[in-house]
Amino acid sequence: MSRPNKRDYYIPSLPYNIEKNLINDILISGGVRVNMKIYKFEKFIGDGRTIGIFCNQQSSDESLHSHDFIEVVYVLSGKATQRVDEACYEVERGDIIFINYGGKHSFEPHGAFKYVNICFMPETLGITVITQDNALALLSLTAFDDMRKDKNGGKFSFSGQEREEIEFIINAMLNEFQSSLCFSEKVIESYLVALLTKILRKTVIDDTADIKTEWEKLCEYIEENLGEELTLSSLAEKSFYNPAYFSRKFKQCFGISVSKYIREKRIEYAMKLLRNTTLCVDEIIEKSGFSDRSVFYRQFSIFTGKTPNEYRQKVK
Repeated sequence: MSRPNKRDYYIPSLPYNIEKNLINDILISGGVRVNMKIYKFEKFIGDGRTIGIFCNQQSSDESLHSHDFIEVVYVLSGKATQRVDEACYEVERGDIIFINYGGKHSFEPHGAFKYVNICFMPETLGITVITQDNALALLSLTAFDDMRKDKNGGKFSFSGQEREEIEFIINAMLNEFQSSLCFSEKVIESYLVALLTKILRKTVIDDTADIKTEWEKLCEYIEENLGEELTLSSLAEKSFYNPAYFSRKFKQCFGISVSKYIREKRIEYAMKLLRNTTLCVDEIIEKSGFSDRSVFYRQFSIFTGKTPNEYRQKVK
């Protein structure tokens, strides 16, 4: 993400100084303090828009930054090394990088590097793109790296006729973004749907067995992060699902609600810690992800018929 080059043919002019709409944050990485820019959608895009499209050309490094919106980067020409969170991608013309909101991003061009940024909020996806047919495929574009079917994770490569079609869509979006025509926002959203559908073709899941595997991987993610915040809304937001649809599909697949699944896995983990460690109950409550002691005791009693201490004494 960088300041648009107004001399570029594709770049829409912005009526404000982008640098004044950044927030600096201190990131601790490997013990080193890094001053990281954070781009805010409302200030960066402005004008009440739901989507922003910018074309940039640069040969200098883009420093580490983050943003509260989704960013799709398409490479028009040149080569660069793109870093997204812990992943590193070598990109060239025809490559698309998908960067989730909150992701940490930087890149180093190898000479002149020209690219397009398409920026939008998750709500835009929820309104225009999510359907029963493609919702699971969109899950593969999220921050769940181990769930991405594409071996390169957030990088998608297009060539030949496909690349020409992608560039036609992107140029049409840029032209609409610069225009003052009525309904241009709706036209841009329609092109966004077309662009993301092209990406989805590379990640689409063809059969029920694969679908179940993806949901099982989501369950693995939950089990590996029991000590973190795991709510229906946070999981749905991460995977670009509408919460109601996310909840319904999870229960359809596993016969249990998301909240009950998380609760039972946390109790099972607490039982394991009671059996295999000498940790006190309060430490176990924290490690298993419960924020309220009384809730933990109540749920533990419902699940096992015993208090934590009674359970520990029985199994020792």
